[in-house]
Amino acid sequence: MEDMPFLEQLNPQQKKVCIEGSNILLKACPGSGKTRTLAYKLAYIIKKYELSKKINIAITYTNRAADEIRERLEKMDIPEDKVWVGTIHQFCLEFIIRPYTMYHNRLKKGYHIIDEYVQSQYVDEIVKNLGIDIGYNKPFDFPEIVNKYEEKLLAEKEIDFNDILKISFELVKTCPFIAENIGGVTRSILVDEYQDTNELQYGILSCIVSANKKILLTFVGDTDQAIYGALGGIAKTSEELELEFGVAFKEEKLDGCYRTTQRIINYYSNFQLKYVPIYAVSEIKDEMGCLVYNNTINKTDLFEGIAQIVKRQISEGIPENEICIIAPQWWLLFPLSKQMKTLLPDVKFDAPDITPIKYDPMNVFFLFARLLFTEPGKKTWIRKKIANEIVKILSEEYKIELHEKVDTYMILKVVNSLLCEEENGLDYLQRSIIKFFHIFGVNLSQEQFIQRSYESFIAKINDRVQRYDLSTSIDTFKQCFKEKEGVVINTFHGVKGEEYDTVIAFGILNGYIPHWDTIIRQSKQYREDETKKLLYVVCSRAKKNLYLFSEQGRTTAKGKPLTSTDEMIAIEFEFDEFQ
Repeated sequence: MEDMPFLEQLNPQQKKVCIEGSNILLKACPGSGKTRTLAYKLAYIIKKYELSKKINIAITYTNRAADEIRERLEKMDIPEDKVWVGTIHQFCLEFIIRPYTMYHNRLKKGYHIIDEYVQSQYVDEIVKNLGIDIGYNKPFDFPEIVNKYEEKLLAEKEIDFNDILKISFELVKTCPFIAENIGGVTRSILVDEYQDTNELQYGILSCIVSANKKILLTFVGDTDQAIYGALGGIAKTSEELELEFGVAFKEEKLDGCYRTTQRIINYYSNFQLKYVPIYAVSEIKDEMGCLVYNNTINKTDLFEGIAQIVKRQISEGIPENEICIIAPQWWLLFPLSKQMKTLLPDVKFDAPDITPIKYDPMNVFFLFARLLFTEPGKKTWIRKKIANEIVKILSEEYKIELHEKVDTYMILKVVNSLLCEEENGLDYLQRSIIKFFHIFGVNLSQEQFIQRSYESFIAKINDRVQRYDLSTSIDTFKQCFKEKEGVVINTFHGVKGEEYDTVIAFGILNGYIPHWDTIIRQSKQYREDETKKLLYVVCSRAKKNLYLFSEQGRTTAKGKPLTSTDEMIAIEFEFDEFQ
């Protein structure tokens, strides 16, 4: 281990996981350093097999987690060509769909990935044409809508987000050589937040491992944080993983929490489905902090109350970016965000602003806009990665024949040369797109599929500008891609994996958490389990201070008052007074 001094930065549990040569199912409590351990295990494997050309794959649930792992590896001087990090959808595109489009009928003549904007347009049109009253049901609950939607995608040579997984599974299942090719160049696969993996994703990875049983597997997660069950997430046991992959697994655990106080751990442990002791090992483990639950404040006073908490926390020396305000859904947060900026004008907020361009990293025009409206010379590795992705999408998805000299450097050089001569950001974007493609010899009007994608992208921007009465100034478009700072405003699901000194959560009401969909459609036990898991995630984000609100004054559409979440009020705990 002489050439791996970074291992000495780990505790015995973490170090054991890193150097273990067997397949592992690692169960990690909140704040135990699982992402850190995962990154260090990657570094260990790469250093151990320094001369090997095989790749090590880390699959994360979010882009943010992937970036964190990349940054950790970069600090340890780990060569980037030995590791691939990203989400399962990105993995499928990179390793399966793009290299093997010719082996699937839906891909071989070109394809385009649609976003939820186009999807909702298609669905609305289908519902209207069929004359179906879907009421409060989901459109895809109706088989006739599903059939028409799938027919539409086939006709337009398009695939959606779910198709990425379905088509990838079909390819590795029906063309064994694809799994053999991927398996042959892979040394290890590490899966973060494995409890959110669905059957299709397990199936894709299983096919690859079946082709090479020597691939080292590590699944990392926390079954109590399995909050994506509604999307098919399954936290498999080690026995189920052995059955799925045909290899043996060892179970390991990380049970020391470096994040928070023992008091907060004692509280959120009430929401565990199966009690497992968690011990605080942080420097603040014995601090009392502040733990408040209030279900009497009215919604009309709530934002003022939250503003006072934020103001007090900042005055006590807590940095703005160590304070987080969360709610179950975005629609609850938009008015809060607006009000906070009025109540606390001197405080910065990392808030959910509605911008003209919506985040869509699989859209070539979004990627182009990100390069166009961000400053050249900063975070060069990210800009190179984006430029490389643009080349791949154009050549592999749209089947556009670019000159062999078109590479990452040339893409960046051309984008950087597109000077802004307008005050209107949308005009500048459209002119730049046309000029960019012209420089590379592509006439958009003669390329049917990319032309339609371009029109859809611009239509989506116009729709957001009109619907939310947004400015189209250059600064507004630059704002879409600026790194935010300040007090974080996010959803319960959105802060999974994050940690803050102070967490303020509101909207803890039956109908919001659990959602009406769960209350109406699912069993009482399912509802209770899902609610507890989400509350466990929410409360375990806090290091020292936790403020929880089930506010009064919110009602159903028919005017019936919403009540405090049952699973919340069932817990007896010695809370602090809300002041």
